[in-house]
Amino acid sequence: MAISECDARRAVVLVDGAGADEFRAVRDALTDAWNIPVVLLGPAELAGSAVCWDAEAGVLSVDGGRVRPAVVWTRHCAPGTLVARASLTATGADAWSGLVTALTAAADAALPGPARGHHPHLAQARRLGVRVPRTLVTTGPADGLPGSPRTVVKHPDFRLTEPDPRCWAPYLPVITEKVAAATPGRPVVVQEYIEHDHELRVYHLDGTLCAFRVAKHDPAAMWTDPAGVEVTPVVCPPAAASVVRRLASGWGLRYAAFDLLVTRTSEVVFLEANPDGDWLWFERRARWHGVSLPAAVMVRELFARTTSTGDHADERADT
Repeated sequence: MAISECDARRAVVLVDGAGADEFRAVRDALTDAWNIPVVLLGPAELAGSAVCWDAEAGVLSVDGGRVRPAVVWTRHCAPGTLVARASLTATGADAWSGLVTALTAAADAALPGPARGHHPHLAQARRLGVRVPRTLVTTGPADGLPGSPRTVVKHPDFRLTEPDPRCWAPYLPVITEKVAAATPGRPVVVQEYIEHDHELRVYHLDGTLCAFRVAKHDPAAMWTDPAGVEVTPVVCPPAAASVVRRLASGWGLRYAAFDLLVTRTSEVVFLEANPDGDWLWFERRARWHGVSLPAAVMVRELFARTTSTGDHADERADT
């Protein structure tokens, strides 16, 4: 066994290209309550730390400290996000994305799971028997969706590539009867508007579900009028829980934030599963910290399982 591998501790590696606070909450719980080694890489570390990944030894070095990644959880590591949030060049962001992918592939357990992106989820959800809105991704939605009197026009994840809120106006979601202008060079999502009683944000954490009921007067209210958005912790309704678990299982997702609509007849409509979904904003609005602890527990349990298996494997290899 290589010397560098022998003196490197097994650890949890958290990588967040947007520098959000969610991983700080997870790190603090893991280190303070359970004494689990954690390496946290945010925009500052990605832009300025000395990082080395020895793929043969399975050792990650960060500013001289060495660990062997047991659990790797990545969020917001798309190249566009790294350019905007970590001030990297396009070439640097692409290189970092490649390194993060390599770390994830080498880990004993990886979060959030293999599913990425947004738009393919809708067709897959429909095949799994879940209702979804009719959707176009287009640069010229002048006529909206045929047969849909009202549509919702949105640009997913605009916050990650436009850090300055003063630049958000063209990207905010809107409800409209007709999209008056095309958006050449910038595809947008156009969905049929579905009448509903309320929205749900449901967090799937390796089988544990944490749900919030969300009431807002406008699709853009979370960004334009956050104080006017009502967020209430709720027990996840059985129908919504069934949808979330069915989709998470079908996509191999350990973690994701699911956005759902619930109609007046209690039918559940799937909008999106975001494997990078933030949760602290919802906790703060609800004054209930019911996601951060389950997130830390999820990582702790994965770490315990993988290090136990890994230690036994090492013992067998040495005998």
